[in-house]
Amino acid sequence: MSLIKYQEFKSKLKSLKKSFLSPVYLFYGAEDYLKNETVSFIESIIIEPSTKDLNYSIFYFGDKNNSEISIETVLQSANSYPFVSDKKLVVVKNINKLPESQDNLLETYIDNPSTTSCLILIGTEKLPKRVLFKKIENMYPTVNFYHLFEHEIRHWIVEEIKLLKKNISYSAAEMLFNITGRNLADIRREIDKLILYTDVKSEITLEDVESCCGYFKENTIFELLPVLARKELHQAIKILINLFSNGENEFAILSTISDRYKKYLKFYEVRDKGIAESEAITQAGINFYQKDFLKDVKLIKKENILDSLEKILNTELGIKSGKNSKIQIEKLLFELCKPASQTGNLS
Repeated sequence: MSLIKYQEFKSKLKSLKKSFLSPVYLFYGAEDYLKNETVSFIESIIIEPSTKDLNYSIFYFGDKNNSEISIETVLQSANSYPFVSDKKLVVVKNINKLPESQDNLLETYIDNPSTTSCLILIGTEKLPKRVLFKKIENMYPTVNFYHLFEHEIRHWIVEEIKLLKKNISYSAAEMLFNITGRNLADIRREIDKLILYTDVKSEITLEDVESCCGYFKENTIFELLPVLARKELHQAIKILINLFSNGENEFAILSTISDRYKKYLKFYEVRDKGIAESEAITQAGINFYQKDFLKDVKLIKKENILDSLEKILNTELGIKSGKNSKIQIEKLLFELCKPASQTGNLS
């Protein structure tokens, strides 16, 4: 058995039954929310709420409050019989912190695991390069829960809302993503709010998202864009500082700015072919707040957009070469907010 992609594994989970559960799973990767969500789903298949205390055990390696934990304790739990149930669930977190001296004990177990237990081993972003973990990967379902790409997050939003017996358009899902950012736990909280807000309605609209979730953050990256179009340097720096204070990723900020200026350029390229502005906006990839986009793009001359994109690229290259990312983005904002006649090269 080889490494499974999250999306492939998720599709299999939908039809998973207790009798087809693997006796061992290995989960790792950067996206903790998806790991926890998957464990909860498997728990719902195995565990009756009334017997959870007796049939569900969770252990943590590297826990300062429980430094005595050993793999022997974990395996003793896995080898014990469930109470008034077909199976029990044993979850081990931070398996990457398992002392290498105990690898042989876990290897022995995975060669002949209990048929009445489901053992889920959960690591952090990366697993140690040890024979044990490679052996588990070859024998049992192993899933890398990576941070989802932007298009995958939008699809995830649509699918999560379907599970709650409602529908959301792709453009409304995109708006929700743009408001909340990439944190899946934040998005899930906003989805729960939307479900309550829309009550008996079966369809979640753009207007619902804007009304219910429009003030999720004090500042979002997208509030920076019209300020840059108006070349309001003081306000742009103020928003940038707020974004940094809220832990916004520098590359996410740069990527969003770059994407917007590319859409400005696309708008002009389409419009200059004689196509109506409303259609040019849509072809540029703007599905909502189209009037705001039109107002912003008209503040920027087409001949200056390529120059701005070059400055954005130079900023990215500077960051990748080791220069201070926050300082580089601040310099970029100074350049983008300069009158056209004063722009120069970033250094």
